[in-house]
Amino acid sequence: MHIYAAWVLLGLTPAQALRIEAPAPVPTPMLPSPTFEVPDEQILKDNKIPTNGPGLLEFFRQHIVQSADEKRIKMLIRQLGDDDFNQREEASLQLNGMGLRAKPFLQRATSDSDAEIAHRAKECLKQIDEGTAATVVGAAVRTLAKLKPDGGAEALLAYLPSAADETLAEEVRLALAELAVGNSKADSALAIALTDNSALNRAAAAFALGRAKVADQLPAVRKLLQDADPTVRYRAALALAAARQKEAVPALIGMLDKLSSADAGHVEELLYRIADEKTAPPSPPSPQVLGENTRSDRAARRKVWQEWWDANGARVDADRLENAARTLGYTLVILLDQGRVLELDSANHPRLQIDRLDFPLDAQLLPNGNVLVAEHNGNRVTERNSKNEIVWEKLIDGPLAAQRLPNGNTFIASRSQLIEIKPNGEERSSLDRPNGELIMKAKKLSNGDVALITQLGTTRFVLLDEKGHELRGFNVDLRYSGGRIEVLPNGNLLLPEAGNNRVVELDKLGAVVWEVAAEQPIAAVRLSNGHTLITSMSDHRAVEVDRDGKEVWEYRQDTRVTRAFRR
Repeated sequence: MHIYAAWVLLGLTPAQALRIEAPAPVPTPMLPSPTFEVPDEQILKDNKIPTNGPGLLEFFRQHIVQSADEKRIKMLIRQLGDDDFNQREEASLQLNGMGLRAKPFLQRATSDSDAEIAHRAKECLKQIDEGTAATVVGAAVRTLAKLKPDGGAEALLAYLPSAADETLAEEVRLALAELAVGNSKADSALAIALTDNSALNRAAAAFALGRAKVADQLPAVRKLLQDADPTVRYRAALALAAARQKEAVPALIGMLDKLSSADAGHVEELLYRIADEKTAPPSPPSPQVLGENTRSDRAARRKVWQEWWDANGARVDADRLENAARTLGYTLVILLDQGRVLELDSANHPRLQIDRLDFPLDAQLLPNGNVLVAEHNGNRVTERNSKNEIVWEKLIDGPLAAQRLPNGNTFIASRSQLIEIKPNGEERSSLDRPNGELIMKAKKLSNGDVALITQLGTTRFVLLDEKGHELRGFNVDLRYSGGRIEVLPNGNLLLPEAGNNRVVELDKLGAVVWEVAAEQPIAAVRLSNGHTLITSMSDHRAVEVDRDGKEVWEYRQDTRVTRAFRR
């Protein structure tokens, strides 16, 4: 049956049948976000911030929260609850003017027992967040790292405790790694900071000097693997891993039950990256009930990984270790309505941007650094390099998903067809769905099977062998087409149920074995550490949740973020 006939019989329009992620009509183009569109130097100029080294050093000195500032901020916060309305208004005005310096104190004040203080603190934070303070400071951090003025590392170390949030703190740490070496030797401020009384500064210095592979400082960084503070040990171990030092691995394993759930998850992600697929321990099972990711769970994982290291550590390749540590936390996201694909670093700052895409429904970062994109409205699948130049292209009607396979072939799914294309553009195989059944999502698995979601009256998950024979299937609740479907190594299915505001893991019979609340989820992928990356139709963000549903990472935009992948 012709596809159009199937739509008519179902009483649906083509758009209703597929629920392709089409945006609502917008009368004027959305202004581009300064986070990835406006150069850092322009952001600084627009906000009357100096763009030279000495001027930026002075900028950071002015943004350091000194002890006197801290006392004043705390006094003003108490004044938010003053009996005199004018005093309350004056305190709000001054705290707003302090911007990022006041933000950490205001965040704590939102839970103050005085309802007026809590209310006004929230209002102050709203005013600060609606401004450009974080964007400006982030641009200043990156520009300072680029200019490398004398005293740059010292200024950023002094500023670090004043960073308003972890994203900005990560920007500072990455910048310190850029400033770690000057005139062929370690920056003196960073070397001194390795023994600083502040654990925050010790951790940042260890991260910077280790990541920069400053050979004469590596012994001092190595000593911090025994530091009393677990965060210092964690940062030092990550940096030593990036510097090809294998002793970092058992140190990281030993911390699994001492770190936060989020940091422990990042450690497991790194471990999976360096482990050989044949010897790596299985991913942790999804809990039946949320809330089971306890410290004892992480202690059990520590034992599993220690056994793996004892058996395989001698064979771990130092190059693999370095690559794993340096790419940890890179996230590929699709901004559908803006036709953009971005790769974000660990501070959520774009390190790669591919734009002018025609309704990208799927993307994959390739080992060579290029990006494969399914451009649905462009009726093509393209491979693009970092300069956004097309280096490979396949014309196909309305591609929903595109996947580069280990053999170099490209698997493509459209509404009615599954096709595998050789690098030279020749067709290796193709499969049409019977009876006008529409394809919504698809993925070719490592064993050659193909998983897909189809729609014809009902919506079904279907698993096919390489010849197209159906192995199993069951009804599912899926609202939106486009992209790949996530089948886990154990054969379970990870499904975004937008209509139920949740993501579920279904066993081979379709029974729910795990679920987490999510606002109109549009896509979900399971990370090697057991966490789940989710994108939302309505929330304009990608979010990472751990196994008990706690959010541990977020990327938010003023447009829909429809796909997220981590490497």
